[in-house]
Amino acid sequence: MALFKLTTTKLLLNNGKRLEAGMSAEVSYNSSTFPWCSATKSEVARQLKLKYNVDFPEGYMNNSNFKIEKL
Repeated sequence: MALFKLTTTKLLLNNGKRLEAGMSAEVSYNSSTFPWCSATKSEVARQLKLKYNVDFPEGYMNNSNFKIEKL
């Protein structure tokens, strides 16, 4: 099981909710690469909500807005 760190690369805004550049979430996944699918998007959104108390919608998140690192 690999641990991935996803860090926002720029400011994301949606209906008054914002993710600042540099906010990060750690997500584990059972693969050596991180797939960007609905299951992993929901886990990233959940981790961001737990860490920063921002309920940002998954539909507005994509891999071009995040830097993905394998830890």
